Amino acid sequence: MVYDGCGVDMKAEITATNFRKHMFEVMERAVHGETVEISWKGSKLRLWSPQGSKLARAVRRKALLVPPESIVESDAELMAELGEKWARDDREP
Repeated sequence: MVYDGCGVDMKAEITATNFRKHMFEVMERAVHGETVEISWKGSKLRLWSPQGSKLARAVRRKALLVPPESIVESDAELMAELGEKWARDDREP
């Protein structure tokens, strides 16, 4: 059995009894990105930190093909034309 510095088995799965004995060490490992599975009454509970999620590790990319200002500051003529079309669509049965 391999132990880390705080005396908790390095396996990612522990029993509820071991979790109770080493609760703060296990929570510290989860906060640092490790996912821990706790076996309890035939079920598995998973403990992890949201900071370690895939979304948190995602890299922000520029995906717009136009400057953001052009989306926010729309063309006034286009908006008037669309408003008229939407009004006509609303009146049709």
